[in-house]
Amino acid sequence: MLAIYKRELRSYFTNMLGCAFSALLLAAAGFFSAQININSAQSRLEYSLYMLVHYCILIIIVPFLTMRSIAEERHQKTEQLLFSLPLPIWKIILAKYFAMLTVCLIPIAVLCFYPIFFSFYGTVNFVGAYASILLLVFLIAAIVAIGMFVSSLFENQIIAVIVTIGLLFVLYFLTYIANSFSSAAVTSLIAFCCVAFIFGIIVFFITKNETAAALCSGLPIVGLIAYYLSNKNVFIGAFAEVVSYLSIFDRYKVTVINGLFDITALVYYITIAAVFVFMTIQSVEKRRWN
Repeated sequence: MLAIYKRELRSYFTNMLGCAFSALLLAAAGFFSAQININSAQSRLEYSLYMLVHYCILIIIVPFLTMRSIAEERHQKTEQLLFSLPLPIWKIILAKYFAMLTVCLIPIAVLCFYPIFFSFYGTVNFVGAYASILLLVFLIAAIVAIGMFVSSLFENQIIAVIVTIGLLFVLYFLTYIANSFSSAAVTSLIAFCCVAFIFGIIVFFITKNETAAALCSGLPIVGLIAYYLSNKNVFIGAFAEVVSYLSIFDRYKVTVINGLFDITALVYYITIAAVFVFMTIQSVEKRRWN
């Protein structure tokens, strides 16, 4: 596992992808810090970090880091070599995942010096600044996991990066999309059923098992309809509320803007990362035996 981790980490810097990622992230963070913290004399680094999310910087650059994680192995036909290693698939996937996280942590480590630098020129809320940095790390961890899962579904890296960016943009605007829906109970029911159907499609992509996919989408849909018939009032505006609560980007925004460290957001990001890493393992594991 350590050997795969080292190989992956080395590859990100031999092909300059890791260097380009670090340079772009630091350039964006430096620009926002100069505009907000220096030119506007604002001591809160949290606002500068939030701009990385608000202006979709992470949504655009992180997928270019994750696009090759699994898709390149399939394209170059080296995936079979990994399958022949005396290692379980989960160790291989985790090694790749932690290698990408390490690349992401390098520019984040540089950002950790920003509050110290700003403290020379004014009062800095170190707790708020470092809490925002910590939350940013786990947000990136969740995005990396999502990107790696998408990469496991495609052989072409370009398709993987386009789909990942598209998916992240949908997640970014999900709250706005949900709020544009009618608050009627039947609208929420239809929306929830669509989500269950999409989940079934994802299960089919991973397992190639029609029965499993049908159960994973059919049972929730039947349950939703039964619950709707028994209590329609619960569904009034429910979809928008659930989406707002689950939005990964809105959680970071609320935490940073309010200057509060939300432990539930941290747990949520860890959960998202764990779920998508698990789905990646299942996707690759299924392909291994096919």
